[in-house]
Formats: sequence, structure tokens, C-alpha cells
Amino acid sequence: MALANSKGKRRARAKKNGASPKDKTPVKGKTSAHLTVTRPELLIDGDDDGFRKLVHDSLAFAARLVAVRDGYGSVMGITGPQYTILISVAHLSKAGNVSVSSVAEHLHLSGSFVTNEIGKLIRLGLVEKTQDKSDRRRVLLTVSDKGWEKFRELAAIQSPVNDVHFGCLSRQDFTALRRIMSELVDCTDQALMLLRYMTTEPRPSRTNR
Repeated sequence: MALANSKGKRRARAKKNGASPKDKTPVKGKTSAHLTVTRPELLIDGDDDGFRKLVHDSLAFAARLVAVRDGYGSVMGITGPQYTILISVAHLSKAGNVSVSSVAEHLHLSGSFVTNEIGKLIRLGLVEKTQDKSDRRRVLLTVSDKGWEKFRELAAIQSPVNDVHFGCLSRQDFTALRRIMSELVDCTDQALMLLRYMTTEPRPSRTNR
């Protein structure tokens, strides 16, 4: 009974003050020690909640993007990474000769990984290689007739799925996103180098003076 009366008094005081009895005490702002980012451009009213939402949404989008990519690869009978390399060879060939190094640079992947996957695509008959006449040490890559046929079969699925996947973007959004994504890849490479340095390099010890 005493407990019930106590709760009733608290509700009455809350109602009198114009607050709901379920209102929670406001959380104090985070100090710089609790922030996951400190650049003013990335904070909203000194808080990193907006930044965290961006990162978490990006992770969710990346996971779904990879799932869609892997789905395209499955339709073609190859892995997701192999699909990405194969379609990169196809699109890069529009501008001229394609090599392992040009594919690796385009996809921000290591040359050894691309070489390994290209070898598998060649064995599957989806990619053909020839020697560069101007530099016989260089191998040029092209999509085979079998590879192009696989792309034609995929198009009936790929086009409508991609239209829905990016259907929320206007032309202006699309143009801005292309630029931002390209810049973020470069920034992320720098962030990874910094992370490796800060977590693997021995830190100088402090001595009392």
C-alpha cells in the first residue's frame, strides 16, 4: 500500500509539472572521450549519433549490396567476386585494352587476387587472354562469347533488380553519390593505413622527467 501511494504521488507531481510519468531523465552530452569522431563537420550539436547512424546504415547497405552481387554470380554459375571481376573486364574494355593491373586498380584489389580469379574465369571459358603485341610480358583480357552469353541471360534479372535497388535516387543524388563514394574509398584506404599503424607499430614509452 505504501509503495502504491508513493507511485501515485510521483504520477501526480509529474502531471502537475507537465511531464509524463514514463519520461526518462535526459542523458547528458557525451564528452570528447566518448565520441567516435571529433571533426566538427561530422558532429551534430556536438554529438556523434548522426555519424553512427551513417556508419551503421552503410554497413547494412554494403551487406545487401554484396548479397545482390553474390546472387548475380550465382545465376552465372560463379562466385560474387568472380562476377565483379568479369563485369569489370567487360566495362573496362569499352575504353581500350584490359589487363590484370587495370582491373585490380579499378576494383581496389590486389593484383595477386585478381590474377587468381582471372585464372578461374579463363578455365571456365568466360575470359580469354592474349599477349600484348607491344609488350609481350603483358596479358590482355577479354570476355569470351560464352561470357557475353551469360551476361545476356542475366540481364533479364539484373536490370529490374538494379532499378529497384537504386530506385530511391534522383539524377542529382546519383551524381553526388558517385563522387562521394569515390572519395570515401580513398579516405577509407588512408584510414586503414592509419589503423594498421596505430595497432601494429610499437608505441613509444613515456618516461618521467
